[in-house]
Amino acid sequence: MKLLLVEDEQLIRKGILLKTDWKRCGIEEIEHAEDGGEAVRIAERFRPDILLTDIRMPRMDGIEAARAIRSLCPNVRIIFMSGFSDKAYLKAAISLQSVHYLEKPIRQEELLEALQGAAQMVLNERRSNLGEAESQPLIKREIAGLLLSPDLPSDKLSRLLSLINRQPSDIAACCSAILKWHRPSGAAADSVLLTLEDTARDAGLDGYCLKKDEYHFVAHLCARPDRHPPIAFSARLQDWIELARARLPDSPGYHLAVGRQVSGMSRAYDSYVSAVLQLQKSFYRPPNAVLRETDAEERTDAYVFDDDRAAAFASALQSGGEDEARRWLGSLARDIRRHPHTAVSYTKGVYLQLYQVLRQFGKESGLTEFRQDASVGPFAERLHACQRLDDLRALLEGELAALFERLEARKGNSIVRQVAQYIERHYQNRELSLSEIGEYVGVTVPHLCSVFKEGTGMTIKQYMSEYRINRAKTLLANRELKLFDIALQVGYADGEYFSKMFKKIAGMQPSEYRKRIVDA
Repeated sequence: MKLLLVEDEQLIRKGILLKTDWKRCGIEEIEHAEDGGEAVRIAERFRPDILLTDIRMPRMDGIEAARAIRSLCPNVRIIFMSGFSDKAYLKAAISLQSVHYLEKPIRQEELLEALQGAAQMVLNERRSNLGEAESQPLIKREIAGLLLSPDLPSDKLSRLLSLINRQPSDIAACCSAILKWHRPSGAAADSVLLTLEDTARDAGLDGYCLKKDEYHFVAHLCARPDRHPPIAFSARLQDWIELARARLPDSPGYHLAVGRQVSGMSRAYDSYVSAVLQLQKSFYRPPNAVLRETDAEERTDAYVFDDDRAAAFASALQSGGEDEARRWLGSLARDIRRHPHTAVSYTKGVYLQLYQVLRQFGKESGLTEFRQDASVGPFAERLHACQRLDDLRALLEGELAALFERLEARKGNSIVRQVAQYIERHYQNRELSLSEIGEYVGVTVPHLCSVFKEGTGMTIKQYMSEYRINRAKTLLANRELKLFDIALQVGYADGEYFSKMFKKIAGMQPSEYRKRIVDA
């Protein structure tokens, strides 16, 4: 329900906004204006159900604004406020069929009474306009929203229940459930809601359901007076679960988390919280599964991912190739699934770390697109959107397949492969030249350079320099070797030139690099 507050005194306007218990009055949306003209402009788009307005204001007073807003919203309920007992104003208020006329200073009790009266009128009018069959689903969904509140407004709940011929009970069994859809529901949302509501009715329960967001639906299920013979609530709840599973489509997949049974609608929020806790396990469960507190497995320790496991994945990449790495990822997923109490954020962090291991392997393999330290942001965004452990595994396996496709494409280029192999065997030769390499491969130097650049994204000289510097990094770990000796061993006759190339590629001088790795 929507309310528009119009008051030119800022302190009074803020006081009303902050001190009024709007939820208790059933008001969800509020906008405010400081004069009548602004109020009319807001009403053109906002279309309030209730207008709470001062009378005496500059530019356009409350009476004139109310007339204009009534022409826009014929069913708006009007509450006037005024510090002046003026008969002319009272007559105008009567002519506009205002709900209430409050004298300033405003007493909070009187304001609440006026607001609740106006809200009840709006609800009654909606019910009258729609008819019983059409109004009941809307009222039930409004009740469902109330039951999600930790501070349940019992007076409003009672009013809404009375509109559908129900009474609140502190002893009737209740249970809240959450349906998590694996893709944005979109146009299917209405169908999902109908399924939840119809199955509740068929199971002999009162169902109050709503769409919480594009992925989540909530169903509050409550016992109602049995005819003969009486059936236990737990049996009816099980019937509802089975009916819902039978009628919900298998694709795109869902998880149904059922909270614990409570006594009374006033404790529906407690059941909802327990359903939220159950839903956290859905990340590790197969699709279309039901998660219940009674089915909760014995609590296990959280999964721990350490440097040894990361090294094991790197080893699988290097020694076993794609098939071995894929088997390793399958084993990892099975291991994590045995620890369902692991925080989802932690598990996603594990897969982000594995992605970085994958990138490092691609970089060390000489793939152009992996040579730059690119941001992992795009991958992290896709990872964050994953709803299940299987989604994480599929995401990383997709990256794994793409990496090995690039490696195969590079291997398929025999010229590139032969050049790389020749450099790896003869990098120590200080006189190694493009002509020598071209003669070995059997092509002209221009063609050699063109094919290698197209296949790797770098020139042969760049590749040769990087290979030599990488070999030098290994040798720098031996403190017995002098820098000049290392330069000679990797193909540089000039120590100064070697230092220059090392800094260009490694970002630091050889001596600085040695100090870092030796002191580490």
